[in-house]
Amino acid sequence: MIPSTGGQVLALNDQELRELDELLAGANEDESMTLEEFDGFTAATLTSPVPIPPGELLDEILGGPADPILERLPADDSERLLRLLRRHRDNVSQQLHDGEGFSPVLAYDDENRVDGRGWAIGYLRGVGMHAEDWSPLDDDDDFADILDPMVRLADEFDPDSGELREAIPVEERAKLVEEMISNAMDGFAFFQEARERALAPATVRRDQPKVGRNDPCPCGSGRKYKNCHGGQ
Repeated sequence: MIPSTGGQVLALNDQELRELDELLAGANEDESMTLEEFDGFTAATLTSPVPIPPGELLDEILGGPADPILERLPADDSERLLRLLRRHRDNVSQQLHDGEGFSPVLAYDDENRVDGRGWAIGYLRGVGMHAEDWSPLDDDDDFADILDPMVRLADEFDPDSGELREAIPVEERAKLVEEMISNAMDGFAFFQEARERALAPATVRRDQPKVGRNDPCPCGSGRKYKNCHGGQ
């Protein structure tokens, strides 16, 4: 489980980010997310208008049932992995809620050019957890294309064959990544009210009219409610 710790959370430093990436790779080889994918996935699942249970998130992050995967790891590694996942998720949440700038974890090539494909894949995996909840985007003219840059980057390679479909030019890629991050923040704002409604306490429904303190007690004792069950 990766429930929120609450409160202000410091971002992971470079060493902790590398450690998290290595722990993810070692948890379930070839199946667990990379750090970049996890970052995009986290942004999407925090944006989701309906909260997703932590257990479902962890299964998706690790690429299979989390409990047996974690049990195969040394206890220290398992605890450290969960702690870093939780801290990073809380920090992403903090950035998105602040709305003053979002610093995603992105991969760069040897020439220090941004890639972004892993982040896009992770984000779309997050959307796919409960895709039906994202349908309001399709009905809004201003937000219907919000996932387009994620799809463009993620579809550069065919996941089945591993072959390049259509290489994205360097300048276009940088613009797509910039647009993707901006759209992710817009999506978070778009679903803000829906998330608040989903998290609001359920309204208590009364099956019977409210009894006044000076009304006869419903128990039939003949006494006033305040002197009978209302005083308990």
